[in-house]
Amino acid sequence: MKLQLIVFGFLMSATLAAQPVTIRSVTEKDVNAIDYPNMAGNTRSTQAHKGTVTLKDGTTVQGKVTLFKKKEIFDRVKVNTGEEKKEIPAGDIASIKLDPIVYERSYPNDFKNPEKNFQPGYIVLASGEKLNGKVAQLRDFSDYDFFVYSIAFLPEGSNVASTIKGGALSEFAQEIAGKWNVWDGYADGYLLRLTEGRYRLSRNPYSKTKNEFFTGLKNEAAGELSKEATEAAFERSVKSGSNLNESIENATSAGSAVGEVLGSIEVNRKEFLILDTKTRILTTVNKDNYKENLYRLAAGCPAFASATVAWDKIQEAIEIINNGFQ
Repeated sequence: MKLQLIVFGFLMSATLAAQPVTIRSVTEKDVNAIDYPNMAGNTRSTQAHKGTVTLKDGTTVQGKVTLFKKKEIFDRVKVNTGEEKKEIPAGDIASIKLDPIVYERSYPNDFKNPEKNFQPGYIVLASGEKLNGKVAQLRDFSDYDFFVYSIAFLPEGSNVASTIKGGALSEFAQEIAGKWNVWDGYADGYLLRLTEGRYRLSRNPYSKTKNEFFTGLKNEAAGELSKEATEAAFERSVKSGSNLNESIENATSAGSAVGEVLGSIEVNRKEFLILDTKTRILTTVNKDNYKENLYRLAAGCPAFASATVAWDKIQEAIEIINNGFQ
């Protein structure tokens, strides 16, 4: 009887884990990239988009916004508030924010690969704020096993998950079969962290023709600018009554937008990247330079003196160095 209860409990937990989850995707509308399909004489106009127009005096007008160009120069907007139609000349406008496209779908949550299902975990925003919940990796055939472009996060207390694209978070983690796997924000995706400690080792998914940079380094370079932007977006959303999903989405968008204008670090596809969390220096390690780099990182580490320095043992070598500096 006891065995039957254990089996029944296992089946029940497995069934609950496999329940579908609603995932929400939010796509921002770039006001500078929308089409102007309508034409009347020398004036072109957009379709009406829901949004907010902020005037230079600080006031705002919300409703369906139509933008006009005259002789290819932005001229004015017309806002249908539902109660009236207001025409606002370009010279009076400080900014235009169009409402994003929100799409919800059912996620099966029953994949053979456990990392694709919602697992206990957390995310860390660019501001450093850590949020607990469940995390699923939105993988496709083009992703490496050590690299993923985007994830879905189900906050504690919510029944709707938010899609978070690559590079918007400092890190995320999943607990699978009792083991925590941590992934660091990297350019437009997330890289599996192979070692813990001062030196973080990761595989490099990109070719040398592409310049990319760690989200961690990006946020470090941004300093308080990035932190203040994400924290302000998060706090503003919560205080305005938005739910936690909207707050997370707003905060990750703000952090990403600030960071993307910062510099880049050239990397190449020679296997590994090492991030020194103390100095914030990122090193590209390949088969030709890994020995000199390991000896440089291990300077002053007695435990490393007798270690085997082999290309296929680089993870073990970094772990020895990290343990030696504890």
